[in-house]
This record gives sequence, C-alpha cells and structure tokens, in this order.
Amino acid sequence: MKKLERRKFIISSLSAFGSVVMNAKSLGLSDKTRRSYSVAILGDTHYDTEPESVYHSHYDESNIYAKIQHAEFARNGKMWRERCPRLLSSSAKLARERKTDFILQLGDIIQGDCDDVPTHKKMLDDCIKMLRKPYPEGMPFFTVVGNHDFRGKGAREAYFDFAHPFMASEIAKLTGSSPSKDVQYPVISFRNGPDLWIFCDFEKSSLDDICDIIDNDASARHVFLVTHGPFTTYPRTLSYRWRLGGKKSLLKQRKRLYDTLLKRRGIVLSGHTHSTTFYRHKNNLGSFCEFTGNSVWTEKTPLDAKPSASEPSGYMPPDKLLERVTSKEDFLGEINFFKPSLAEYYESKAAGHYRLNVSDNLVELEFYPCDDVNVGRVFKLKTSY
Repeated sequence: MKKLERRKFIISSLSAFGSVVMNAKSLGLSDKTRRSYSVAILGDTHYDTEPESVYHSHYDESNIYAKIQHAEFARNGKMWRERCPRLLSSSAKLARERKTDFILQLGDIIQGDCDDVPTHKKMLDDCIKMLRKPYPEGMPFFTVVGNHDFRGKGAREAYFDFAHPFMASEIAKLTGSSPSKDVQYPVISFRNGPDLWIFCDFEKSSLDDICDIIDNDASARHVFLVTHGPFTTYPRTLSYRWRLGGKKSLLKQRKRLYDTLLKRRGIVLSGHTHSTTFYRHKNNLGSFCEFTGNSVWTEKTPLDAKPSASEPSGYMPPDKLLERVTSKEDFLGEINFFKPSLAEYYESKAAGHYRLNVSDNLVELEFYPCDDVNVGRVFKLKTSY
C-alpha cells in the first residue's frame, strides 16, 4: 500500500471507529453497562449441502484441484446433513440460556467454489439465514473473511459486496449506531463497550494498520484481533506461511504486531487450520494469547477435548511433515519466531463450538466438543493484572 493511500485508510478506519464509540455512548451504552458479556463462537463451518448441484452446478471441472474439491463437497454435504446442525443447535441453546452479546464465526463460513456469481451470493445468503436461525432473534452475527468465502470465479467481488454492508449493519445493531459506509476490509474495527474489536482480511491486511488502530485506542480494556488465518505459525501444515503476517515481506511489520499484542495483552481469535489450538506467548514485554477454533465436524473428528499436544515442547512440525516441505530451514525459522515466547500450548483435531466470557479481570474461553453442551475445557485467555 502506498504511503498516502495507507494514511487515508488509517484516517478513514479511525474515523469510523470513533463514530461508533461516540454513537454508542450517546445512546447510553456506557462502558459500565458492557462490563461483562459473552460471545458464542463458531470456527470454520464450510457450509454446503447435498446434492452438489445445488451450489456447484457451474463448477469449472478444468480446475487442477477438482479432485480435492469434489472430495470437500462430499465431506461438507455429509457433515451438514446432521452433525453440523446439531453442533449449531447446541451453541444456540447456550446462547439462549446465558446472556450473549453476539455470535462470532471465524471465517470460511461457506465452501465457495460456485464459479457463478448469483450462485455464490445465494450460498452466502442461505448460509447466514441458516446459521443465525436457531439463535435468539435479532442477535448480532459477525463473520471474518476467510479464503473459501471468495473462492471461485467472480467470488471475491460477490463476497465483499455482501460482507461490507452486512458487517456495517451488525456493528450498528450491536452498538446502537447507524450503519457506516466506512466499514470495509482489509481492516474493520469497532468498540463493544470498553473493548476494541478488530477484524482483518488475513491475506490483504497491513499489520502496521492494525497496530496503528490499537495504538490509537490506548483506553481499550481488552483488545481482540479476529483473523481467519492465524497469526501464530501452525506447526502441522505444509502451508505454514498462509496466515496473517506470513509473507516474507512482512517480517518487520510482524515483529511490530507481535510486540504490540504483548504490550497490550491482546487476544487473537482465528480459524483456518481445522484444529482447536491455544497459544500463550509471554516475555519481558508482556503476554498475549491466540485461540484457533474449528467447527468442521467430520466423521473422523475426536469427540472429546483430549489434546494431541499440551506442552510448549510439542510445538514443532512432525518429522514426516518436515520431509515434505520445500525448505526445512524456512519452516523451522517461522516456528522459532514464536517458540521462545510460548508459555502454554494446546492442540486438538476436535471440532466444536465455543463461548467467550469477558469481564474486567478475566477473559476465558469455553470449548464444547462437537455438539456437547457440557464444557470440555476452559482456557484462561487473560486474568487479572
């Protein structure tokens, strides 16, 4: 992004952010009334249906990934036949029983791969209506942009034509403000009472812009950064650079965001890896946590919260995976950027739904495996100073 364009973007973002805060306070939604709240969270959902022809009748069979993607269509159709509706129902049940401010979905809300703009828009519309239906009527619903959400011919424009007014409307509903035309990716920010929430396009965002928004809101009680692609390197994928700040050109910006999150005790919420993963980073600057959610409930998904790794020593790529990467040194270099500060680590292939509980002195996240309504594990994302 050119320097002048970036400056205009930051001014626009901060202006939109400021108007939301001012409007919320003018309507009586003071910080005090928002001191404690909960959020219902869904990870990747990859909404799809059977038969394939409903959303994929225009699919371009010349796609070199056709075999893989048809397998994904079949996977999604099976899990949305029964399993994922049960998961959704359990999340909504808890949202009805407990005070819940909003629903948060962590990207890849749909499968995409429609290769037809009207069909892609219909898939998005059908998905949003279906996902929010079991929750209390009128409850705000937020989703962050994921790579599947704009995958396919014409899909990028179709997704953002949907996402910008949708996010503006949901922010207005939450804060009691008027929808703003300034609510646009690559970075969207708003206040929920005393807390700063930032949503970003993980493939397009300038990390400096994210840091500028955080730095310009020094009074925020908690800072939440929502991104589909994780910030922390995931150790069990060949696509280890496909994440927020993963490009080699962003190394300097990545260090700045890393330090900013540590100093502000930030909380990163992400998806993408189809795993339930928790990282706590800590050094002399401070600490921050990242939590990655997953709601892709396949036939092979573990049904409980038992971790496959539960100690920082387990934060390493498996040897078999390292043998397959183009550069072992590069992969280990990305791991070693985060590993020295890693104080806690948990990883599981389990899917499920989650609840974020926010108060002055505690931010915790509850993990409910699959469609369970009994908590399987609680993660302390932030405790009293």
